[in-house]
Amino acid sequence: PSRQPESQPKSTKTPPPKDDESGDEDEDEHGDALCGACGENYASDEFWICCDVCERWFHGKCVKITPARAEHIKQYKCPACSNKRARV
Repeated sequence: PSRQPESQPKSTKTPPPKDDESGDEDEDEHGDALCGACGENYASDEFWICCDVCERWFHGKCVKITPARAEHIKQYKCPACSNKRARV
């Protein structure tokens, strides 16, 4: 009874299967962790905002949006999408 069959499958499951498949390029894609404006990596201590149109992430400072300002935005459009004038 001391054996716990549950613990083994859990540890096997922990790494997402994606990691093996595509290696390095997976990091950029699954987290969308690069700023669409400057290309820098995501840092959790910085404010980020996601464009509701293209769903890319941006540093707030790169697109001149503060956390306070973001609270009042219903749908954020990044500069590129704002210029496109929604062709949908």
